[in-house]
Amino acid sequence: MSSEAADSGYGEQDLVGLLSSPFSEGLLDGGESESDAAFAALVGELTDEGFDEAVQDLVDEAAGLHLASAGTWSTEATEHLATGEVQNWMAGVAAEADRLLEHVEQHFAARTPESLTDGEIGGALTEALVAEGRPGLDGENFIPALARKAGSLLRGVATLAKRGVAFAGRFLVGPLVGALRRIVPTMLKWVLSKALNRLPQNLRNDAAALAAKLGITLPSTQSAPAALPTPTPAAEPAPAEPTTGAALAELFDAHLANTVLTGNHSMADRLMAEAEADADEDGPSAVAGLDAARATLADQLAEAEPGSVLTTEVEQFIPAVMAALPLIRAGIGAIGRDKVVGLIARPLAELMKGHVGAQAAKALSRAIADKGLALLRLEAESSTGGQLGVEALVSMLEDTIRAVGQLPPESLAEPLRVRAELQEAFAAAAARHLPAELLRADLDANEIDGESAVWVLMPRGPGRRYRYRKCSRIFPVRISRNVARAIVLSDGGTLEQRFLDEGAAGWPAQAEVHVYEALPGTHLGHLAASEGQVDPSEFEDLTPNTAALLLNQPGLGRPAYGGVGRRYYRVVPGRGGRHRRRFKRAVVLLVLTGPRPVLRVHLRLSERAAHRVTELLAQNADVRLVAAFRSLILGIAQQPLPGRIARQAERTPGAALTAAQARALAAGVGERMVAAISAQLRSLAPTLAAAARDAAEGVTLTFEFGFADRAALAAGRPDAPTVTVRPGRHRD
Repeated sequence: MSSEAADSGYGEQDLVGLLSSPFSEGLLDGGESESDAAFAALVGELTDEGFDEAVQDLVDEAAGLHLASAGTWSTEATEHLATGEVQNWMAGVAAEADRLLEHVEQHFAARTPESLTDGEIGGALTEALVAEGRPGLDGENFIPALARKAGSLLRGVATLAKRGVAFAGRFLVGPLVGALRRIVPTMLKWVLSKALNRLPQNLRNDAAALAAKLGITLPSTQSAPAALPTPTPAAEPAPAEPTTGAALAELFDAHLANTVLTGNHSMADRLMAEAEADADEDGPSAVAGLDAARATLADQLAEAEPGSVLTTEVEQFIPAVMAALPLIRAGIGAIGRDKVVGLIARPLAELMKGHVGAQAAKALSRAIADKGLALLRLEAESSTGGQLGVEALVSMLEDTIRAVGQLPPESLAEPLRVRAELQEAFAAAAARHLPAELLRADLDANEIDGESAVWVLMPRGPGRRYRYRKCSRIFPVRISRNVARAIVLSDGGTLEQRFLDEGAAGWPAQAEVHVYEALPGTHLGHLAASEGQVDPSEFEDLTPNTAALLLNQPGLGRPAYGGVGRRYYRVVPGRGGRHRRRFKRAVVLLVLTGPRPVLRVHLRLSERAAHRVTELLAQNADVRLVAAFRSLILGIAQQPLPGRIARQAERTPGAALTAAQARALAAGVGERMVAAISAQLRSLAPTLAAAARDAAEGVTLTFEFGFADRAALAAGRPDAPTVTVRPGRHRD
């Protein structure tokens, strides 16, 4: 027996089905075959948007912990110490995950997947979660999501065996779960690397490159959308970009399916070793390099003689901005970095020469301090030096370099075109970062009407590791019910529903709105950790439409895609109100592994909404009740549902949907959900009332749609749904 087999607790005969690859070459070599179909089916079974979200939550939590830890150190070893703390935290997550999977591995040992019932699988996974102090399989965080992933793996292999796929019948549960145990640490290493900004911001491309090392082509990359999608009309929002968590989860699923079906453990081990080497040996990331470059240039601006033209210093800063933005780096590479730097460095240095030096920096800082910085608790900092002033100048330079760098190569080749863009971008940056009182009266570049504001690098601290900007103006608002109802949140609910769930007593609701802007390397976990240890789910995209409705400031909004420059807002309830931990109001599962596609939409009601349903049923207020369901369902169908359907479809080879198809399908599904509620309301009434009375929090209505075939799915022609009502919040 090999040492590897001995360590795992299985004999060589137990491992034959897992470790002996049934294919002569790689799993995906050649055209459509049993191996191709098996890979697609298993990846389809493994796909779970709840796991995607749990991985994203891990990235955000790790990023926030690292930033908070870095803020407690002021030595040169800050980065090393902070990274060590986060690595220790992640090691705890890995240990809990390993204990969970070990429990399942040992529980079933030599059973075959097809011999297990769903009840047995669910019972063993729940037992393992309870042993770790977790409530159950419907939990929202990583450990319950990993337990569900283990169940999906066993069900997926069982399905293949029952379909007559020869090699699938040789698998045993113990070795299958053992394979999952082996690659979880790899994914957690990727999570940590992304949280520390050691993986590229365009993670989809990076995930594809990592998958290629395994001989895998990720399904989503076969028809991936452009990095910057074309904006669509407000009435037809484009499906949201896949998150970091979704990209990592897709890579994880492909890695797991490939490892299981080929038995290629040596490749899994090599990839883990490479991931560790990438994280430990790459040195400072581009984001850390930009941190250092900002600090260096700020010091140079403060220490320069008044009126100095710091061309060399600006030339040294420009490459750091380019390095942190891959799209800009690629575009400039086509022209030549030195040529572009030469075109913009001297003009930028000339534009700033009147504001360099200690006295000028202090004057700028005092002017900035008058723009509401008391609300950001920066009065002391503004009175002790010129840091705020020189950092505003650095932000102006950074934004201008980014704007010029986004020009297409043919424009960058024209010096006059570059100078024109530089002039406009610098003026716009000045309007964002300097008080209006310091600018020319005829400068028409303000994005905020009324009282001016500036954007401040955050979080403040001696290490100057800035991960976002915050608007110095905090907006007190009185939000009418109609406005709250019109603002759709990322989970498909509305601001009205959130306020009501949090106990809003009346309308208009009083609140404060805080506004933020992403920098290179921004994670929502950074904002959450720095804004009072709040939940990342409190931050929503500030689009032009939302900015107009909520703040009457459409100029503050930005499209809800991309990274750098993306705007977010957070609503802080007045009168001592506090946000509760948010939950997904809709969970979507698209099953493409059978001959007939199946789409399940789990509509999850809050406890308040569930009791309101029973009140309206008791009052026989059927019209009002259907209208309430219509508002909730069609909001979900318009906002998150198209993106969720599209992302799940693209992870199955040959099943990708266009944005238009996803929108049409979501709209059709939404209308059929409302129609089903209308037709079945009275027959569902007793079950709805019983579910609302149940001790479990909330109620889940599950709508299951069948489709004749994939063509019907693409055409948006679902069958009428079946509707099931259960107490509690369920994911499937």
